Amino acid sequence: MEEKKHFIRPTTNKPPSLVNLTFLAIFFGFIAGFIAYVFARGILPITEIDYLNLNNLNNNMKIRITQPLIDKVTEHEGSVAGVYKIKNTIKTIGQPLFSINDYLGSAVVVTTDGWLMTTDQVLNNNEGVIVLGDKYYLVIDFIKDEFTSLVFIKIDAKLSKPINFQITEDIRRGERLIGLIDSPNSREHSFFTTIISENHYVLNKYLNTDSLDYYLKLLDNNNNLASPYFNFKGNLLGINYLINNENVLIPSEYIQQAIKHLLNNTVRPELGLWYLDLENNAGFIKKGNLVYHPTFKAVKANSVASKAGLKYLDQIVSVNNDIINNNNTLTSIIQKYRKGDIIILKISRNGIEQDIEITL
Repeated sequence: MEEKKHFIRPTTNKPPSLVNLTFLAIFFGFIAGFIAYVFARGILPITEIDYLNLNNLNNNMKIRITQPLIDKVTEHEGSVAGVYKIKNTIKTIGQPLFSINDYLGSAVVVTTDGWLMTTDQVLNNNEGVIVLGDKYYLVIDFIKDEFTSLVFIKIDAKLSKPINFQITEDIRRGERLIGLIDSPNSREHSFFTTIISENHYVLNKYLNTDSLDYYLKLLDNNNNLASPYFNFKGNLLGINYLINNENVLIPSEYIQQAIKHLLNNTVRPELGLWYLDLENNAGFIKKGNLVYHPTFKAVKANSVASKAGLKYLDQIVSVNNDIINNNNTLTSIIQKYRKGDIIILKISRNGIEQDIEITL
């Protein structure tokens, strides 16, 4: 007959509890995930943002200086020049020596035959020196576009890297940009990143068809005069300009228009209207632009608009079937044309729509 044990010696060893097993599973899962992350970082391209950096939780988000970013900067370095005060040459080396105190701002190359672009905050005449790479040049011609405050300067040189004016309409608030400036202390350029805080920034609620109506506003307030700003695709989005201590960008669409007028030797149109952008002002739900100003004459006397019969409180709906909307204001549409062109304005007067033909 088999003998059965009826006594089990007591022991202090306890079977693992469910809580302990759960903690062990989480721990080994974390280890496995971290190893997989390190492995992936070694074989995959690094993204622009380091998500493990706790600084990402605040506004001073740190951006990893990845190879694609460096490539974009290098791609445009030959297109950005420095503008400096005129200095006497050093006799022993036969050329001037510039410092940060002589730096006036940036200029960008727009044509291969020597035209560069800056703003009137950098240069208001031809008394400047342009430094591009390891060479310097005197300004031999000077043209200002009053509408944008852009300045075009000519140097005696064949330039190999005109800036790429790929205009994009996909401009988003919160988009990160790359700024590029010449460095007087190095042949390499300085660069930095910033964010668009407003993609349709209006300084005055009463707008004029004959002056720039909106800007792009940047998050920071760095005074990097006339610095070009690119998005991460390499498109030029604007040129830096300082207005009332606000750091803004002259938009690329107006830059492109200014260059076309320069190259074709044409004149910007002048319509002669003050108006209120109904869709871009808080409190309004109507679309279109209302001919209006509380103190000035909304339709300038003897202007193109006055001669065509436009009146106070006319609501302009479209130009040549180009509908006026949030991102397509009257000024931006009119400035696509040149003096002498014929356009058709569709307006609403006392609730009745009609077409008005205008020769700009």
